[in-house]
Amino acid sequence: MKLKAILILALILVSLLPMYALYNYLQKKMKPRESAGGFLSWLLVNFILIFAYTFLLVFAIKWVFPGA
Repeated sequence: MKLKAILILALILVSLLPMYALYNYLQKKMKPRESAGGFLSWLLVNFILIFAYTFLLVFAIKWVFPGA
């Protein structure tokens, strides 16, 4: 593989670590399995986080590697 592809893959994998920790924190804090309201609010927060994470990751990759 090219070096650029390996660096992009590494950036994606490293950026997943804080998202995984945040996901586990939200599971413990919001307790989506205990009530429907908790589940719906947890689901809404996760949709927002997925959108923000994807946007910021693509922005970071385009910023670090302008030709990618």
